[in-house]
Amino acid sequence: MADLRGTDLSTANLVDARLTGALASERTRWPADVDHSTAGVVDSDDPGPEPSPLLQPPGMTWQTPPLRSAP
Repeated sequence: MADLRGTDLSTANLVDARLTGALASERTRWPADVDHSTAGVVDSDDPGPEPSPLLQPPGMTWQTPPLRSAP
């Protein structure tokens, strides 16, 4: 059930991998000895680039004095 769309697995060792239900796209690269079509992989469209996060991290808008150790 992994999302492998666009993943380069060309050098991966998939000997004992369970790929049933995993998503793959035309951009997924497989090792030469793996037949993903008989391994239960689901062909899907590539989602494209990841969208930017909806919430941006907060920025510090005030000045604070530097931290000092207590004597």
